[in-house]
Amino acid sequence: MHDRDIRTSSPSKPRVLLVEDEATLREHLARVLSDEYIVDTAGNGTEALRSVLNTTPELVVTDIVMPDLDGIELLRALRSSRRTQTVPVLLISGRAPDEQRIEGFDEGADGYLAKPYTERELRSRIRSMLQGARLRDETARSEAREQAEQLALAERAALLESITDAFYALDNGFRFTYLNQRALDHFREPRESLLGRALWDVVPAENRTVFQQEYERALRLQCSVAFEAGSPLSGRWVEVRAYPTPQGLAAYFRDVTDRKRAEEQLEESDRRKSEFLAVLAHELRNPLAALRYGLHIVERASPTEPTINSTLGMMDRQMTHLVRLVDDLLDVSRITRGKLELRRQKILLAEVLERAVEASRAFIDARHHQLIIDLQAQNLLVDGDPDRLTQVFLNLLSNSAKYTKEGGRITVTLERDRVDALISVQDNGIGIPPAALEHVFDMFSQVRAEEVGTTDGLGIGLSLVRTLVQMHSGSVRASSEGPERGSRFSVRLPLAKGRADPRRTPRGPTARNPGQRVLVVDDNSDEVASLALLLEMEDCEVRTAADGEEAIEQARAFQPQIVFMDLLMPRLDGAEAARRIRSLSEGERIRIVALTGSGQEEVRQRSRDAGMDSHLIKPVSLDVLKSVLGRWT
Repeated sequence: MHDRDIRTSSPSKPRVLLVEDEATLREHLARVLSDEYIVDTAGNGTEALRSVLNTTPELVVTDIVMPDLDGIELLRALRSSRRTQTVPVLLISGRAPDEQRIEGFDEGADGYLAKPYTERELRSRIRSMLQGARLRDETARSEAREQAEQLALAERAALLESITDAFYALDNGFRFTYLNQRALDHFREPRESLLGRALWDVVPAENRTVFQQEYERALRLQCSVAFEAGSPLSGRWVEVRAYPTPQGLAAYFRDVTDRKRAEEQLEESDRRKSEFLAVLAHELRNPLAALRYGLHIVERASPTEPTINSTLGMMDRQMTHLVRLVDDLLDVSRITRGKLELRRQKILLAEVLERAVEASRAFIDARHHQLIIDLQAQNLLVDGDPDRLTQVFLNLLSNSAKYTKEGGRITVTLERDRVDALISVQDNGIGIPPAALEHVFDMFSQVRAEEVGTTDGLGIGLSLVRTLVQMHSGSVRASSEGPERGSRFSVRLPLAKGRADPRRTPRGPTARNPGQRVLVVDDNSDEVASLALLLEMEDCEVRTAADGEEAIEQARAFQPQIVFMDLLMPRLDGAEAARRIRSLSEGERIRIVALTGSGQEEVRQRSRDAGMDSHLIKPVSLDVLKSVLGRWT
């Protein structure tokens, strides 16, 4: 017969299985023990096994001598099952021979109690065996945890030894708790001498600043950090990544010296390339200036000859194109070196487009294109650099004129699109292949145009357009329906509120003063001679000087009203010459104009610091010269 405990007990009580073939004793023991235990009962070993299959007890108390399946056989069955092999078993008997009791212990019994016994003795034995079982379980679990932890540590150590990075772990006091072999190789000390030492005792104090700052920040903010720094121990560059852990900090680092050197070599190469472009563009301006002045001289000398006029017009257009290429080269150099700056003001986009159309008109007319201007919104303001935005639309107009067969059509539109201004330059030219659309703004990218009979140029104009538009917080995109279907370039710029700043355009060359005394200072003899002759044709009295020292002497003797001064000259440069001329008794009355090949802001500032009144970029046009002469009559 199989009985359950006859009283309701708390589920927190230990569960005990009582196996006894005498029903009266079994029921009595179940009743008296139920105040302390959950008691399941069974009348023999077979019933006990069925009970264990339902619920595993924490302790089995079983008589040895029983019908059907006795206590020794029950014990043997319990020990043969993984589920019950650790359940403690208390054997009870008053009639079992010694050999049977010994056999019980050999089979794994945990205790023996001889009949007759008292209730107190039974309770004490049960309590003791349960406590011992709990201690054994806790010990086993603790050993299992330790084994698991040791296994995990061993696996982690094996993993950390296998990675290519050096690794070390620090506690909250920045003391080493672990280092893999690559870290040991870096610190050049054995593991025993490093474990427990603070990192700052190993790293030289004067070189630990970036490591200390970043590691302290990682612990303070509980965030990961990544940085590159020179190792104070090896003198090589390392890339460091550190992560907070419950114990402190985990740091990985690797040697990136080769990459850093490659980057530095690349940066140096880019710097030299940019410097070369800047020097090349600067040096090209001097001969270009002489050529432009020569063109103006020939134009003035032969005003009525149609063939000469036509040729001069062609030469002037090509000269303008060449100057623009030089300007683009300089701008690429400035952008590469991060030197290109915007001089922003609130401007009307209609006026910017007007300037761009005026500057590109000669080239467009020379190719007999029809130019359509559709300004749907006249009063759109943007916050931008008027010269740079003019350059954007001049490049787009020139691009359309270049890649459109003669007699084509170019349309410029200006409209408002919510909070943006939208400017489009559309043509019916050779178009853009679909595969080239995504690369059309890349540096040195070109759509070949042999069929329209144009030169390919440098392939940097559209790249400059994109950069300048992005610097104005805008965007530009190209679209085309394919070859021979034309192209469309759309520029989107954020609108500004308020009123436009006053236009800073110089007065036109309306005022003239025959006999105006002008001093031209430049070490390029051809440029000096051509500019002097051109100024003489404007009824100026001209003197020349080849360097700053000679310029000061001429200023004393000639007392010019205007000085056109180059900056880079032998013996004495233009900036210092201007300062010394200003110090002369009549120096404050002289207007000094820097005439140089560089328009960078630092060079302009140098001109201002030297007391110069204006700064012009070679080569200047005749209209600009007339404007200067007229301004300071």
